[in-house]
This record gives sequence, C-alpha cells and structure tokens, in this order.
Amino acid sequence: MPNSFEKLKEDISDEINLLDQTLNALSDFTGKIVLKDANTAQKASVGTFLMNFYTGVENIVKRVSKEYYHTLPKGASWHKELLDLSCNPPENKIPIFTREIVNRLNPYRGFKHLFVSGYGFKLEMELMVSLINNADSLWSDIKKAVTEFLDKL
Repeated sequence: MPNSFEKLKEDISDEINLLDQTLNALSDFTGKIVLKDANTAQKASVGTFLMNFYTGVENIVKRVSKEYYHTLPKGASWHKELLDLSCNPPENKIPIFTREIVNRLNPYRGFKHLFVSGYGFKLEMELMVSLINNADSLWSDIKKAVTEFLDKL
C-alpha cells in the first residue's frame, strides 16, 4: 500500500528548503550590519526574516495538523494551541516536537504577533538579537524533530 502521506512529506520538504533560505538570508543580512546601530529599515528587514522563520515552522505544524492530526485549532489563541498540539497530539498520533522545542519556539511566536501588530520603528534590537542568536540551533533541532516525525509516518 502506498504511503498516504507522500504529499505531506513533499510539502514539508519544500517548507524546510524555504526556511533554510530564510535563515541563510537572515545570517547574510545581519552579518553585514552592526545590529546595535541598525536603522529603522534594517530593523524591519531583520524583523521580517524572524517573522518568516516562525511562520514557516507554523506552516509545517499546520500541514501536519490538517493532514495527519485531522484537527486545526480555531479562535483567538489558535497559534498557541497549534504549537501545543505539535507536542501533545490527539491520541494515537505522533508528536512533531518535544515540549522543550515548543518552549523555545514561543518567543518567536510572540515576536511574530508583535511584528504583525506593531510598527517597524518600535522594534527592539535587543529582543531580535536574542532571537537571531538562538535561531540556528533551534532550527537544527526542529529539522531533526521533523525528519524523525516524517520517518515514523
């Protein structure tokens, strides 16, 4: 019997490639500016890459939730509930992430909300630098967890 999750695996693979490109662009960009001296446009650019990073991870979890968990949270706190679902899935379903990964993702989720709801000139570089400094190791752990999840499907 063919694996019914081949399309899901392909979609996630595409998202992983986009996330790799996003983190490479963030690294290239932040390597060319002194973050503490960043102007408003540079802060907005860095913020966009950080938001794209979280959005890409969330896209992976949304695809898994729809195609494998067969549920998608709704309402005002759906972003938080979606992340929680990734480490605490419905009965007899495989989790994507550990609670530790979800806890590490939460600041990026918070940043995305701040970025989308706020103004670029109000972005705090200190927060963004912290997120940047943790992004590569978090992404490495996320890719490993997603690969292990997909291998179990």
